[in-house]
Amino acid sequence: MTRPAGALDPRPAGARRAAVAVAAACAVLVFTVTGCTSSAAGTARPAPSAGGTGLVEPTPDVRQAYDAYWTSWLAAGRKADPDDPVLAQIATGAQLDGMRAMLKHFGDGGKVLRGEVGHRIDGMDVSGEQTRVVQDCVDLDRWLIYDRASGALADQLQDKPSQLSAFTLVRERLGAPWKVTSVSVLGDC
Repeated sequence: MTRPAGALDPRPAGARRAAVAVAAACAVLVFTVTGCTSSAAGTARPAPSAGGTGLVEPTPDVRQAYDAYWTSWLAAGRKADPDDPVLAQIATGAQLDGMRAMLKHFGDGGKVLRGEVGHRIDGMDVSGEQTRVVQDCVDLDRWLIYDRASGALADQLQDKPSQLSAFTLVRERLGAPWKVTSVSVLGDC
C-alpha cells in the first residue's frame, strides 16, 4: 500500500512480511533471470540510436513480439492459468517455466493479476542473428494481485520501483517467431 514517507504500517508484522513476500515473489517470477544470450560474428547491426547507448530502435517484428508478450502475459494473469497455451507462443525456456510457476502459485492461492504495465523502451541490442535484447523501463505499479472469488485487492506492496530490464528474445530459426527467453533486471529507472 502507498503510505506517506515515515508513516507506520498499521498491519501486524506478519501481515507486512507476507505482503512484501508476495510482491517480491511477483517481481522475481516476472523477471526470471536465465542469462541466456548468444552472439554471431559478422552479424550486421542497424545504426545506433541517437542516445549513443549502442541500442537501436526495435525492428517491427521484434516490437510486435515484445508487445504480444506483454499483452498475452497480462491476459494470462487475469486467469491465473499456468496451462494457457498462448504462453508457449510468447516465451520459452526458463522464462516460460517461471511464468507458469507464478500463475500456478497465484491460481492455487485463489488470486489473479489484473491491471496494466507501463513501458519506456530505450532500445534494442542486436546480440546475434537469432537474439535480440529489448531494454525497457517497466512500471508494475498498476499490475496488482486480486482475490479471484471476491475481486478484492489483495494485501500487497503497491508502490514498486520502476525497473530497467533487459528482455532477451530468441528465435529458433530464421523466420520463426521471437520469444522471450529471459529477463534481467538492470536496476531502477
